[in-house]
Amino acid sequence: MENKTKPIFHKRIFGDVVFNTIDYDTKANFVIEHVFEQGDVDDIRNCRRYNSSWKSEMNILS
Repeated sequence: MENKTKPIFHKRIFGDVVFNTIDYDTKANFVIEHVFEQGDVDDIRNCRRYNSSWKSEMNILS
């Protein structure tokens, strides 16, 4: 398994959860959804780099 650097998002995106406890891998759909709905362009770019464009786009389409 590759060692990916955890992206840095604005805390405002995840205002409804405890920010430091979010597991970006097991809750990928939750993270992607929040970032694309409430994040800015830099947040979305970081999300796509971390999760791969394919995974991000599949979550948006579903």
